[in-house]
Amino acid sequence: MRKYLAVVFAALAVFVAVGASSTPALVKPRVFTLLEVEGPQQPLGDFDFNQAPVGGDRFIASNTLYRWTGKKGIRVGRDRVLFTFMTGFGANFSHRATLLFQAQAYLPDGTIFVEGYGSLAPDGPTKLELPVVGGTRIYANARGYVKVRDISGGRTLLEFHVTP
Repeated sequence: MRKYLAVVFAALAVFVAVGASSTPALVKPRVFTLLEVEGPQQPLGDFDFNQAPVGGDRFIASNTLYRWTGKKGIRVGRDRVLFTFMTGFGANFSHRATLLFQAQAYLPDGTIFVEGYGSLAPDGPTKLELPVVGGTRIYANARGYVKVRDISGGRTLLEFHVTP
C-alpha cells in the first residue's frame, strides 16, 4: 500500500511541476491603456472623509476598468487600490501629500500589481508614474511601470508599460 501511495504522490508531483512550468508568461513588452472609472471608496481605521488626511490615514478604492482607444471601450476588469498617506495635505489642504499606492488590476489574462510612492496636489490633477512589481498568470514575471493621469469626473487613464 505504501509503495502504491508513493507512486501516486510522485506522479502527482510530476504533474504539478509540468503544469506549473507550462503556465504562459509575458514574453515580450506590452503597452496598453485602460480607462479607470471611480467606484466606491472606503476609509480604513479611524480615518473618515470629513477631515484632512494625515500620515497613516488609509482608504481603499474599487474601480472598473475599460479598454481605451481614445474613447471608452468594453469593460475588461477591475482594480482595487490601497492609498496610505505618508504626509497629509495640511489642515487647510494647502500643500502636496505623499502617498503609498498599492494596486491590483484584475484583467482577463491575469493580474498586475503596482506599488509605489507618489505626490498629489490637493486640487489635482493627478499625474503619476508607478512601478509594476509583478502579477499572476501571463503577468507573473511582469515588471515595468504605469502612467496614471486624471482626465475628468472620476475617470483616470492607466497606461501600462510591462516587460518580462
